[in-house]
Amino acid sequence: MIYLGIDYGDSRTGIAVSYDGKVALPLLTIDSSMGRKMTAIAVGKLIREKKADTVVIGYPKNMDGSSGSRVAVTEKFARALKTFLEDSQYDINIFFEDERLTTKAAERILRDTGRNKQKDRLGDQIAASLILESFLKKQEAEGNINEQKEQ
Repeated sequence: MIYLGIDYGDSRTGIAVSYDGKVALPLLTIDSSMGRKMTAIAVGKLIREKKADTVVIGYPKNMDGSSGSRVAVTEKFARALKTFLEDSQYDINIFFEDERLTTKAAERILRDTGRNKQKDRLGDQIAASLILESFLKKQEAEGNINEQKEQ
């Protein structure tokens, strides 16, 4: 199974991939300034190109667990992505994963390696990797990764 992790943002969207269901690797960053629908199309084309089976989108809840305005924006993006994929007759599983603190963790990783988050699109990819790895760890703990591989 191939998994893609998505850290959706208004200006940039980070993408990560996992080919083994264990390790998430930074893949690329998409310019999101073209708008939600065009970003969904670009991500959808990448999903088809990579032949991904599962997509995990970062869910930007507030620190107290409540849903803020970013949750609604992310849900609209997920609907646009799902619509594009359905119109393309591409069947895929889409999940949301709590992304609280992933941006801060990605910034810390970049800082520790001497890179600047503001000038480095890799930060969005790292955040997507952290979102995807969190999801994969939960799936593995629940036994879902191995079951999916055996089918």
